[in-house]
Amino acid sequence: MISRRAAEWTKVGFNHGAQNAYDPVNNPNGIVSFVNAENWLMTEDVTDFINTHNQFDKLLTVYGEGFTGTRRLRGAMANHLNRYFKPSQGIDPEQITFGAGVTSLNEVCAMITCDPDSHESILLGRPVYGAFAFDLTMRTGVELEYVDVGDTDQFTPDCVAAYEAGFEAARARGVTIKALILCNPHNPLGQCYPRETLIGLMRFCAAKGIHLISDEIYALSVYKRRDGPSEEFTSVRAIDPTGIIDPSQVHVLYGMSKDFSGAGMRLGCVVSQNADFTKAARAQCRFNSPSQFSMDLAAKLLEDQDYVAKFLEKSQSLLSQARSLAEDLLTEAGIQFHQKGNAGFFMWLDLMPYLPLNETNGDGWAAERLLSQRFAEAGVIMSAGGPYKAPSPGRFRFVFCIKEDAMREGVKRISRVLAQNS
Repeated sequence: MISRRAAEWTKVGFNHGAQNAYDPVNNPNGIVSFVNAENWLMTEDVTDFINTHNQFDKLLTVYGEGFTGTRRLRGAMANHLNRYFKPSQGIDPEQITFGAGVTSLNEVCAMITCDPDSHESILLGRPVYGAFAFDLTMRTGVELEYVDVGDTDQFTPDCVAAYEAGFEAARARGVTIKALILCNPHNPLGQCYPRETLIGLMRFCAAKGIHLISDEIYALSVYKRRDGPSEEFTSVRAIDPTGIIDPSQVHVLYGMSKDFSGAGMRLGCVVSQNADFTKAARAQCRFNSPSQFSMDLAAKLLEDQDYVAKFLEKSQSLLSQARSLAEDLLTEAGIQFHQKGNAGFFMWLDLMPYLPLNETNGDGWAAERLLSQRFAEAGVIMSAGGPYKAPSPGRFRFVFCIKEDAMREGVKRISRVLAQNS
């Protein structure tokens, strides 16, 4: 006998148990996964740092300062953000609240901005990070409002008109938009929002009286392209809000899982100049407090800015090389992909020509699910475009920062499946 909501939660998938990961020597028939956005190119580096800095004080075994991030960690993170995000106004440690990963803080932001019983919602452009559909809604009851801005114009100031139309369409249905969430750099397209587009979206949020929440977790995973100009990351905090938006409406999400290959640390933060927003976030940290041990290690890492600079330089170089290899392998296999972008860990594939539409009575989304199933049966898995609210079926997110032998094997398996569907 469980609650109705619990019955719904039983339908949600989750990882549990052995992964059966591919290894060319020890497990050649294992699964090649392009699903989780993890930077395997730098895991040895961060592991070496942890193994040489794990002398823990006995005070780390108790609750300590509470659930919201130690003063030491918040200070180290503030210094880090002030150095790399170039904020127009310095970020104070008291603006920073830590939780057990940005996933948990996504939920916190939804609960702070929306009252579900009041038909309040969050606006997102699509395609967009697929797990938002769970992070923002599963326990909150909040509904999401997706705006179709397409694959190519999502990063120009013209996108503001699409958000405006989405806002008004929601209002016409009795839904009140309370926040706009951006992924910058974008997931899954791997592009950075230009300054002028961010200013346009800030003005939009100011005019509508809504929050702007910028998920900037890939901020420093921006690399150089080999074939032309590269995009640069601009944080919303780098833009002077004077005359544009009340700074209390602007919030940033960041963490250790992407730029520092530390997903297992379960450590993220929300940065806000809104005192009430911060107090509400900290109240909820009781339920998603990070480990004292993770916070200690992260503080040690962030305080060593010489190490951070070298780590990021190496990471960005390896990401560029891995992206180039992925482009070469996919091109050789005749697989189309979104050409733009030089940020994050992924590429946006276009497999629409290979959808088995004749087996699904022309239903493109059913064909996408069937193709995804066939990939899994062939020992290779990717995130399909449906959960990412792709405008049309046939898109898949391909994570390229894995070991080279696994990437090569994975593309071979994808190619074999596609050959059977062509």
